[in-house]
Amino acid sequence: MKKEWYQKRKKRMVLWAAIFVAGIFWLGFSGKTCRAAALSAPEGLLASGVNDSVVLSWEPVKGADGYEVYEKADGQDSWTMVKATAKKKAILSDRKSGTRYIYRVRAYKVKKTKIKYGVYSKKSDTTVPVQATTTLRNFLKVSLAPVGSTMYIWGGGWNKADNGAGKDALRIGLNPQWRTFASKQRASYNYRNYRYKRGYGLDCSGFVGWTVYNSLHTSRGKEGEGYVDKAKNLAKNYAENGWGTFRKASAVKDYKAGDIMSGSGHVYIVIGSCADGSVVLVHSSPAGVQLSGTEAPSGKKNSKAVKLADKYMKKYFPSWHRRFPDNARGASYLHYSRFRWDVSGSAVMEDPDHYRDQSAKEVLKDLFS
Repeated sequence: MKKEWYQKRKKRMVLWAAIFVAGIFWLGFSGKTCRAAALSAPEGLLASGVNDSVVLSWEPVKGADGYEVYEKADGQDSWTMVKATAKKKAILSDRKSGTRYIYRVRAYKVKKTKIKYGVYSKKSDTTVPVQATTTLRNFLKVSLAPVGSTMYIWGGGWNKADNGAGKDALRIGLNPQWRTFASKQRASYNYRNYRYKRGYGLDCSGFVGWTVYNSLHTSRGKEGEGYVDKAKNLAKNYAENGWGTFRKASAVKDYKAGDIMSGSGHVYIVIGSCADGSVVLVHSSPAGVQLSGTEAPSGKKNSKAVKLADKYMKKYFPSWHRRFPDNARGASYLHYSRFRWDVSGSAVMEDPDHYRDQSAKEVLKDLFS
């Protein structure tokens, strides 16, 4: 009996010891996981190929001491850590022309002798141009960066004098305050309550000016620089810069990827056109920066472009789509003046991806791949 009692006691002790060890292991493991997860993934990672460099920008992570930038060329399997920095921006020079590079970033925190890493950001890619300053694909990738996270603010992107580009349209990358403000807005958002709340979002001209600036520059601009003006002037302004051609609204017969369309009170960027003549576009229009589709020239409101815009907003920007589901725009959008980039490589733009020859459906598929 005594021997049997000792054996039972021994088994109980072994069992409790196993439970204790497992508990310690679980607590240690979960503690490490929590500490690592305390540093969130950097949001708003934007890669822009400008000349022979890639400009990277991202939004700050609370509690981070610095960031690691990882790179790989398209087709490669492994990532290479190419830069560690305390800033929210990096410029990588001497990149191979014609090569598409993919990037991701993670934050880190130094605690005594240990380094704790956060979660990797979403990936962002860009192609280094061969002859021009940038590529048409890069221009459109940049235009998509604020989609679903930036509200329409009357005067957003303008200077205080209201006659040109302000700080937000001259900055490299996204303003983190845009996302913070947008995340707090409900379906009842009324832009009239936030006129000239600069720093909280962009209006249509501010958005297009910001996109152009981030596609062509590697550093923050100075007062008097930039590409913001009244919506009706932008198409003509850009043509006068020697970047491409201008055509009056009455002479516009087609719409191709990258076209900038100027109206009396609005301006937008074309993603591409559809078989029924409707156009998918990206713009800042109440409630904010989003993809939209025009009705078809025939008058059909539920056009192919509207369906495409709705599909992509719903899939990739679900929170925005739930609050602001209206992606349809009327026939008036098809009666704007047009700026079309010179993509020969002799100006600032080239089109190695042949977006000009693709439909809106094909362009969107590649942009979101």
